[in-house]
Amino acid sequence: CQAHLLLVVSRGAPIQPSRNVQGKGVQDPLLLRAARGEVVEHTPVWMMRQAGRHMQAYRDLVDRYPTFRQRSEIPDVSRDISLQPFRAYGVDGVILFSDILTPLPAMGVDFDISEGGTISIQPVRTREAFAKLKRIDVQTACRFVGQVLGDLRAEVGHSAAVLGFIGLPFT
Repeated sequence: CQAHLLLVVSRGAPIQPSRNVQGKGVQDPLLLRAARGEVVEHTPVWMMRQAGRHMQAYRDLVDRYPTFRQRSEIPDVSRDISLQPFRAYGVDGVILFSDILTPLPAMGVDFDISEGGTISIQPVRTREAFAKLKRIDVQTACRFVGQVLGDLRAEVGHSAAVLGFIGLPFT
């Protein structure tokens, strides 16, 4: 089976051709090779964080950690949730269990996300409210994100791509 994944890159350096990882004769993860436009052995598969809700292991963690923020900000819990589809199905990409709103509490804006996806947040609608937002150092304020990404890479090695994401609170 030959498959391709089309990736549109709008900015940044060109995607480099496949290489051995750190000179060890290990190929880059399939998803990354496909993103470069290389012919790969099958179409890459990954699951968005919301897709894991069908899994009993996820629902068990929801019982123990009822808020989204607990599940995304406690490194061991976020790591375990992120790895559930990989462990169950052997997907080609492991996506960090998080949300683009993650930096907001450090900026002075509290939020919560219900299990159904409803976001509870005080909107920033005026210049005065915007001026009250705090500048943050993500290395300090969101240290758990980097920790989880590192833990995921250590867990999956080069058998899957580790995918984080970034956004701004006002996207």
